Amino acid sequence: MLKLMGFPQIRPKVSTIWRVFSIESPDTTYMGLSRRNARLVMIRINKIIALTALLVALLPYAPNSAVAEIIIQRTPDEGVQPRLVTDTDGGIHLLYFKKRINSPAAREGNLYYRQYDPEQGSFGLPLKVSSQAFAMQTFSIARASMAIGADGRLHVMWYLPRESRFNYSRSNPQRSQFEPLRSMVSQYAEGIDAGGEVAARGSQVAIIWGAGALSREYERTMFARFSQDSGATFGEEMMISNPDLGACACCSMAAEYLNDEDLLVAYRSAIDGIGRHMQLLTVSGVDGDMTGASYGALHELQQWEASFCPLSTNDIASASSEEQWLVFETESRIMQLKLSETSDPSRVGEPFSETRQKNPAIALNKDGQRLIAWGEAISHARGGRLNLKVFDEFGNDTGYQLPKEITIDDYSFPAAAGLPNGDFLVLY
Repeated sequence: MLKLMGFPQIRPKVSTIWRVFSIESPDTTYMGLSRRNARLVMIRINKIIALTALLVALLPYAPNSAVAEIIIQRTPDEGVQPRLVTDTDGGIHLLYFKKRINSPAAREGNLYYRQYDPEQGSFGLPLKVSSQAFAMQTFSIARASMAIGADGRLHVMWYLPRESRFNYSRSNPQRSQFEPLRSMVSQYAEGIDAGGEVAARGSQVAIIWGAGALSREYERTMFARFSQDSGATFGEEMMISNPDLGACACCSMAAEYLNDEDLLVAYRSAIDGIGRHMQLLTVSGVDGDMTGASYGALHELQQWEASFCPLSTNDIASASSEEQWLVFETESRIMQLKLSETSDPSRVGEPFSETRQKNPAIALNKDGQRLIAWGEAISHARGGRLNLKVFDEFGNDTGYQLPKEITIDDYSFPAAAGLPNGDFLVLY
């Protein structure tokens, strides 16, 4: 068994012990023991030595059981709706909305970007992303999305409900300036009712959104535009999902490149207007001419029959090892699903009280541990109480508990990232 697992074979040297108790005469005694009792003592000593040698040999193979430190901070600048992304070098990047006027009734403001300094444990100076101010939405499904490409450029997409418009902007590679916004959707803009998603890999960028008549939600579909030159230009608007499945109008989505050719889109369907299931759509050939699309298996924990609109969000996290996880909501409970291998989703944990779990965020660290954070509240406008779980590299709940009760700001939600040293950062 040990050999199959890659552990060394343990062969303790016990010849010396055998010689000590190699007594010729059955009547001979050693240290007052008969030959029979001496042999029993010898057997016990050999077992102890063998076990000790085994434990010493296994020490280099012991798992990293140390629990990461959890750093919990408010979003800088009294900002709300934070989004965190991690680049391939472990850098942490923050996108957030800041009101112009610090008043509960105020809504107008701008998107800002900051980079996290892990050595200082703080964020750098803010950089304005949106070249025009706009009114923040009070529901999380309208949140902005951000991704980072191989050249260091940030790609940001946000939604303007009053104009039924999706805006896009990208930074320069040094992330010191953002370009003027561009309106990205014109042909398939009917019934836009929630935020879109942006994903990046290498020089590829994808923007994804849902559209279609609100009165015929069961026919709505997902659309996308793809860029092969780091967002300088985008291809035409194209349908990527099966219209027979519909698409939840007031539900957010998550998207991530699985590799250079395939893009995963996790979105909620609207089959017959009630089948609001978490669909896993893989779009193939996104590095050139799109060659097809397919759906993953639908587990019972992905299924949600609801005639109402859930106003739900989901999140995907990737590790440098190409490991990817999805977190989403089903029937007011947070689920987790490993995307990088065939597996079934599972419940993350119970709420503090009988209320809704919503707006999950997930982060992975270098040691294979993962953190999942979410809010708990009934009202869609309430951020709710922060809750989180930390799982070790084997998927076991570490039992981490928040040191105090933390309330997320209204109209907001948590964000999470794994730090270069293996710790986790959580913003609310």
